[in-house]
Amino acid sequence: MYKVTVGIPLFRSAPFFEHILENIRAMDGMDVEVLISDRHCHDDTIDRLSASLSGRSNIRFLKANDGLDWVGNINVLLRESTGEYFRFLPHDDLSPRGSLEALVRSMDADQSSILAYGPTKAIDLGGSHLPSLDKPAPHPAAAERSWDLDLALRMKWIGYFDGAFKGLIRMKQIRDSGLFIRSSRDQIWPERCWLFALMLHGRFIFVSDAWYIKRFYAGSVHSQWRIDGSHYRSVLDVMQSYVRDIFRDPALIRYCCEDIRSNAESLAAWVDAPDGKPRPDYEPFAAEGSQLFRSMALPFGR
Repeated sequence: MYKVTVGIPLFRSAPFFEHILENIRAMDGMDVEVLISDRHCHDDTIDRLSASLSGRSNIRFLKANDGLDWVGNINVLLRESTGEYFRFLPHDDLSPRGSLEALVRSMDADQSSILAYGPTKAIDLGGSHLPSLDKPAPHPAAAERSWDLDLALRMKWIGYFDGAFKGLIRMKQIRDSGLFIRSSRDQIWPERCWLFALMLHGRFIFVSDAWYIKRFYAGSVHSQWRIDGSHYRSVLDVMQSYVRDIFRDPALIRYCCEDIRSNAESLAAWVDAPDGKPRPDYEPFAAEGSQLFRSMALPFGR
């Protein structure tokens, strides 16, 4: 068993071949298993990587033509991992030398945590800095004061924890509960729903010196999304499914599901409306006992 598994999913990855190698070389000397998976094989990137990294016993290549989408590919990597911790590392981003070590130290020091992540620096396809897209301090101040249901319910809608999906994840809770990523419509925002579920299992911690470098460009997956109300309603279904599987108290389940439903429906109506009104703010669901539920510390209700 390794300390860390780093999962690298491939899809038409030839333009980023050298960046993938750079990321792997930055982990030299660490107790790290690297899993590289390509489920379409539209190019020969996985074969070239296998040739360049031959003889490295800590690197495994998972090659198939089953056409899995990106969520399925990441779930394969999660299930195949043997590490105490897991990190998802996209083919087009960079993890500077020393950042992974900083995340590991922080997770080792805080056994209540389920995920650690750091600030994000933005670059374009050519590597030029895009300072307006940097996320130097995405961790909300509220997360330092308390870790409760109110924070978890706000996370998805307000967009807390930018960059957390590329953080370091403690795998025991994932394996024990079978908490893998669940698909959403057009695979839009399933990772945010999963982060919501992870929050119900443990604390997220912010590591200020664990920088991550994210690449923004016109051909990226997110740049091609076209959002409508059906995507918010799909997120509603996914988030509610996590709630029903994680919590046991029927009253708590009803409260969480109503909070998620009301906010998802509000956003679905907004995005489908042609009037150009501002995006609605998050509104906590008002019901008997709601304040008691919202202030309850996480994790609980197992």
